[in-house]
Amino acid sequence: WSRQALSNALAANRVFYVDHRGERFFPAFYTNAAYQRSKLEAVSKVLGDLPGGAKLQFFLTPRGSLDGVSPLQALAQGKLQKVKALAEDFALGV
Repeated sequence: WSRQALSNALAANRVFYVDHRGERFFPAFYTNAAYQRSKLEAVSKVLGDLPGGAKLQFFLTPRGSLDGVSPLQALAQGKLQKVKALAEDFALGV
């Protein structure tokens, strides 16, 4: 990604980072060919302004409503709509 493309994606909440000791760390799954970046970005956007750590937790934590897999794994299985609905609830604190 160019610096400008990354800045635009951050401003639109399509990507996120986790801040650790003043450095930004972006999840490697954004560049992993196993996942469609457009789907990851769509879910990230639904999560809105939540802190990066909360978004990372959302993507990596297995959920009963997704048959015990994480939202990241569910995206790889093609369950975008289920993951987006779960992300909406997560963002609202449900």
